[in-house]
Amino acid sequence: MEFIYLQKLLKTKDSLEKYPTISRNPEGNSIEEILQYENKFNEGENLPKSLKEYLFISGKFCPLGFDVVDGDYIGLREYYDKRLAERGIEMERPFMIFDNFEGDSFMFIYLDEGDDPQPWNCSVHEDYDSEEGEMIWKVPHPTFSDLVNTLVDRALKGLQPW
Repeated sequence: MEFIYLQKLLKTKDSLEKYPTISRNPEGNSIEEILQYENKFNEGENLPKSLKEYLFISGKFCPLGFDVVDGDYIGLREYYDKRLAERGIEMERPFMIFDNFEGDSFMFIYLDEGDDPQPWNCSVHEDYDSEEGEMIWKVPHPTFSDLVNTLVDRALKGLQPW
């Protein structure tokens, strides 16, 4: 796989655990697992390139502050699909969740916005809505790679991710 967007994560993946806020190095998904996600979440179409790079480097375990227990993106999505329905939120575009917060909110990207899409937050519980009361709102990073690269930079400086 050619890496374009997450060069910084790729270059540091085997040495991140030496930094004080990192517990261990990342563990990635196999190409077969990534193809499974393409089929499950994007009707067999390619996932955004930056997301594929992320999954390959650290999809099973990401030490940068993203929480997907044991890399179970399918189980996580099934859980949140139920929570979205309970809250009356309809997500009509293809999307993939890449972070979970306490089972009440998550970060995701739409899979139809090119190779380096804007990350979003979604709250399935009103206590986790944005300050403006929104259930879905943009993460303050313009692209997925910007978010991941920022978290790598924070780790390299010995800072907590959030």
